[in-house]
Amino acid sequence: MGYLFIDVETYIGEKDSNSGLNPFLEESKIILICFNFYNAFILTEKNIIPPTIYKEWDSSEKDILVKFYNFLKNKVKEDPHIKLVGFNNIKFDLPYLFARLLYYKIDSPEELHKNLFQLPHHIDLGQISMITSQRMTKKKEFYNVNHNEVNKFFELKQKVNSGKKLSEYYKNKKFDKIIDYAKEEFNFEMLYILLRRFVHIKKTMEKVPNLKK
Repeated sequence: MGYLFIDVETYIGEKDSNSGLNPFLEESKIILICFNFYNAFILTEKNIIPPTIYKEWDSSEKDILVKFYNFLKNKVKEDPHIKLVGFNNIKFDLPYLFARLLYYKIDSPEELHKNLFQLPHHIDLGQISMITSQRMTKKKEFYNVNHNEVNKFFELKQKVNSGKKLSEYYKNKKFDKIIDYAKEEFNFEMLYILLRRFVHIKKTMEKVPNLKK
């Protein structure tokens, strides 16, 4: 059972700022793909390594998409239990990847869907992180938390910049700053480990009687 941690950075265009979220607009594109694969049954701190980074400015968006998709496709084929892990990846990273792969016709829609969604298992750290929300404790309801909020909860380093700032760096060709941001943001392995421990310490997996009352 392997883990594939994924993060993509997108471009916020000058004509339409929604291009960073919507992959179907004129200026929409992925400028960076950051990922790590671990062939491990249980991930621990000693396994963590620096991420692999594919940069659009070194070649093209299509080129980095082809390279990443081929890597992903091979891993999914080799490991029927592979987990795709990210933060907000179910809502954002994977759908954006799917759409851009579809745009360049890198594979058929059926194969793209199979390899991104149907075959792999999915873990969204953003969804799991709801259990750390103090609002949930007070109001007994699920509340979304952002990456910095859960970083603060676990006393991890918080992000300084934003996606909008990355696009400014991109337009000004300050690519080193984009790389620094991507490496800083990519703490998903540690978040996964800490959330897993938190769940077990809280014993949230144990059955509780009389919940229907």
